Amino acid sequence: MRSILGLSAREGLSCLASRRPELASSRLKQRGSAANAQKSNHSQGCVDPQKNLVDTHLGASLMGLSRKHFALGTLALLASACATLADAASGGDHLPNAGAGPFRALKAEEVGNLRSAPNVLVDDQVFPRDGTVLDADGDLGTPEIFGYFAVTPRVPMTEPDPKAPPRAIVRVDALDGRSFERDYVTVLEVQEPWEGASLGAPAAIRVGGEVFLYYTAAGGVGLARSTDGKTFTRGSGPVLAPVSGTWEGGAVPANPGVVQLDDGSFRMFYDVTDAGGVRRIGEASSTDGLSWMRVGDAPTLEPRVDTNPDDPLYDGDSVGAPYPVLGKSSEGRSVLRVYYEAQDALDRRAIGLAARYDPVAGAFERAVGPVFSGSFGPGQPCVLVCQGYSLLLVTQLEGRSKSEQIPAVAAGISPADAVLPPRTE
Repeated sequence: MRSILGLSAREGLSCLASRRPELASSRLKQRGSAANAQKSNHSQGCVDPQKNLVDTHLGASLMGLSRKHFALGTLALLASACATLADAASGGDHLPNAGAGPFRALKAEEVGNLRSAPNVLVDDQVFPRDGTVLDADGDLGTPEIFGYFAVTPRVPMTEPDPKAPPRAIVRVDALDGRSFERDYVTVLEVQEPWEGASLGAPAAIRVGGEVFLYYTAAGGVGLARSTDGKTFTRGSGPVLAPVSGTWEGGAVPANPGVVQLDDGSFRMFYDVTDAGGVRRIGEASSTDGLSWMRVGDAPTLEPRVDTNPDDPLYDGDSVGAPYPVLGKSSEGRSVLRVYYEAQDALDRRAIGLAARYDPVAGAFERAVGPVFSGSFGPGQPCVLVCQGYSLLLVTQLEGRSKSEQIPAVAAGISPADAVLPPRTE
């Protein structure tokens, strides 16, 4: 059975592992009936997990594993098949369309020297994370890309703190399309009063001859524009600020992801965090990428309701950090995919995927299982569609220093058998 997500659950590996039902049950009981009632109130903006979804075997087997037993390397086994898209209108089925996911982690021979796969960018001084990338020359057949990453600049006479909030955004190049260089160009720093003391979570798109760089600050989502991708000019204030009297409850919108649709209009997906720490994803529209209007009166995506404490849903606790990608099905229909950071009742993070055939309206069909997971807690996804493969970037723990919680930018690829361009050193 295929779906518009481009995934077939039977392409996965059926796994058996010990579970932790007592922890899940305790966490779910704490959330209680009040949380379930709140989710019910927003049901019109949420996808029914029982309808039109792919087979559950992959999702159940993935999330049944404890973190210590499910390492990144396992993904190579799960991502070996070609993802597909079916056109529901014409009844198309089993049509190849690789690259939507799942993703396998990059191997040591696929990243540059002095890098520990799957990590492609690590710096224990300024902690680059939460990346967004663009093709360097507009030609998907050439590998060079550049990315924007949030960093925490060093404060003189103090030790670097990986838990400190980001205060700047830097540009970093990767000649081979994934091994990022160690020379940074700072493009934005905290400057405006509304930005407060933090600035990060960049999201970049090309608009004509410009780069639009959206970002998160204390007062909402900001926008800076550039003609060369290095020197940016800010707007006078946030393009998306907190609003009261809605489902968002005055919370600050954060972690924007922006895509331009076939008709030239724009869609922004963002997350808001409620007083209980639960994140939900909202949606806004724009005709020019500058002025934005929220869409609907409920979340576009929110955590699904857990009904089985012995097998918690991978996105049953929180969803956020959305990253939209506009693609085509094998039958030529536009498909809007949204990758997002998911969290379950055991605080395990993974990358989820939802999609809809109508890019401007309608409910999203959500994958039952994650498209990327692992013991280092991947989040903040970014996906770049290249010629013959798709590249996934995530922020997760570096892996060799868990006690220090050092973030790293790691990479995955779909389909699993894709061949990457030669690496740079």
